[in-house]
Amino acid sequence: MSKKKQKRKARKKEPSTFGTALKLLGCFFVVLCLGWYMMVGHLDGETFHGVVELPLKESYANPVYGMALIHWVIGIPSVIVALILIVKGNKREFMISCFYSVPIFLMSLGFTIQYMVLLVKVGAESLWWFYVAAAVLGFLIANLLIYLDKSKLHPILFGLGAVIIVLSWILLVLANSADGNYIVTYRNKLRGSFSIKIMVGTFQTLGIMVFILMYGFLLNLRFGGEE
Repeated sequence: MSKKKQKRKARKKEPSTFGTALKLLGCFFVVLCLGWYMMVGHLDGETFHGVVELPLKESYANPVYGMALIHWVIGIPSVIVALILIVKGNKREFMISCFYSVPIFLMSLGFTIQYMVLLVKVGAESLWWFYVAAAVLGFLIANLLIYLDKSKLHPILFGLGAVIIVLSWILLVLANSADGNYIVTYRNKLRGSFSIKIMVGTFQTLGIMVFILMYGFLLNLRFGGEE
């Protein structure tokens, strides 16, 4: 094949790759915006038809605002690096995946922060810290078990996700009513505590599933590269 034909083929591939990169940029930007909104959406107070939602306590709000800033500081560069690697045709799938997984993990974190805000605003701070301790401990144990037996990667992560999801719903049931503490409206109507807890619990479930799936995907690539 002549050099001219090779150059023509290369030129045909470039627009396609560039177009894909632009689409991915749009998708990742939406993911980052969603995660950020979930983090900060209920930090401030709100009033609706005489019902007052108080601002989140400063001891919790200040760290969350800091995390919201870090969300963009880490998220945007990670997306840019991932897109550069994709456009350049880098064949190191694990490296690319590590960068584009960052906004996905950040979105998952945003769902968890929203869950935390609800628990704190209904006066269930102790339940939140219990949830954090249980989730961190479960994550560490799961990683230890995976390290000991990589063939059980999927069952272990599936089990971890299931336990954390069930625990998150149990704690929502045990928490105080969200009425008057956490305002959510739909069609100019105030939603009740049950609807609010279902909404927040659903988002948290989605966040856990996304995190587990992405983390499992990265571990699969990592272990595959070692073989």
